[in-house]
Amino acid sequence: MEPTPATSGPCHRLSAGEVRFDTGEAQRVVFALGHQRETTEATLTSCLRLQDGYAEEWVQPARIGSGGFGPVDTTEVDTLQTPTGSYTMTEGFGRENPGTELEYHELSPDSHWGGRPGPHFNQYFEGDGQWPDEGLWELMEEGLYEQAVVVNFNRPPDTEAIPGLSFAIFLHAGMAESWGCVSTDTDTVVRVLHNAVPGDRFVLGAEGDVFTGGSATTEGPADDPAESGTGVRNQ
Repeated sequence: MEPTPATSGPCHRLSAGEVRFDTGEAQRVVFALGHQRETTEATLTSCLRLQDGYAEEWVQPARIGSGGFGPVDTTEVDTLQTPTGSYTMTEGFGRENPGTELEYHELSPDSHWGGRPGPHFNQYFEGDGQWPDEGLWELMEEGLYEQAVVVNFNRPPDTEAIPGLSFAIFLHAGMAESWGCVSTDTDTVVRVLHNAVPGDRFVLGAEGDVFTGGSATTEGPADDPAESGTGVRNQ
């Protein structure tokens, strides 16, 4: 059966122009939405672009940072918050390439994600890591980074990387509360990797901050939304 535009839910609201953030010409947009900012639980929804709107491909549960969703594009390091906004996906990593058009890193004991200011900040690199660099191999062996997709928060191509803002924001396996990542089951991460092309998007946040006409809990929509990206360490 040919997919048809969604008539309700996030994909319908994306088609209707009710998303506060720019998603460009993304072929797919994967939402990670919570009912409120303070939640640690979210729902992933994948939306496929059609000629007349976006079709809903699948829906899966997820967990986010233990600090809930943070401010738009300005989430700071060690707040344990998942950033709010729209961010491209251009690369992934894990134990073995499941077949993706994204740049992909097969992990080894030398694989790290840069947390120190410098040329490796908020980037994959191979070599000796020092705190707060993340040892990707060790976290893969713990079940979290079996497969992962990088969320381009606080890093190119969306923005320049700024130390002090969060880093190492991923969609990854493990279905566990994190330091700021989005975590779901391994099969769902593989599905995202398998279907993704560079420039596809993540949209993250509380429903009231993501959609027009909504209201976030406690304080109303987060500061002026903008298209860009930046990230929080996770475990």
